[in-house]
Amino acid sequence: MSAPTPPVGALRVDLAPHRNNAAFLAAGTAPGDGFDGFGRAYPAEELGAVAALLALPEDLGRGVPDNVACEGQVLTLDVPVRAGGIQVVGAGSGGTVSETVRLHADAGAEPGRGLDARVELSDFLSRRPVFDDRCFAHSRFLYDVGARPEHGAEPRLWASTVHFQEPVPCGRITLPVNPDLHVMGLWLLPAGDR
Repeated sequence: MSAPTPPVGALRVDLAPHRNNAAFLAAGTAPGDGFDGFGRAYPAEELGAVAALLALPEDLGRGVPDNVACEGQVLTLDVPVRAGGIQVVGAGSGGTVSETVRLHADAGAEPGRGLDARVELSDFLSRRPVFDDRCFAHSRFLYDVGARPEHGAEPRLWASTVHFQEPVPCGRITLPVNPDLHVMGLWLLPAGDR
């Protein structure tokens, strides 16, 4: 698998203020809830340069929140942009996820108005994509319940890309309410990107 790269000219949305789950675990660290609430975790040491690409915390895997388990969080951009699409990196837990992410023109837009983008991500333990998503990161083993290395399971992060028919103004993004959808990275694609 080739090394993942951010979409050219894309704007990475800052997820740090909204992180509420620790899905990664560093070796020798006491386990937490993990990806699924039972302690199954992606090994932090297996991410390598992908951790920086996703702007994950420097103390990744040591119990600090590193992803957004979706509960309807509202992500507000510093400056509205025109977007030609959206790319989400993450995974489902407890199965695949197919959810709607809503893009709003600006921070003051009506709550129910905006463009809906269907984001579909395979389960973190899927060995192949279920949708049109693609593997973004792949670990050789899983930390199972009790932080035991499980070499029969190979967790993955998936990338789902949605291109819009027409560019849309975006100043705010509302995530769905589904805590089984874990988002590690989110980019708005430039208006001219197809």
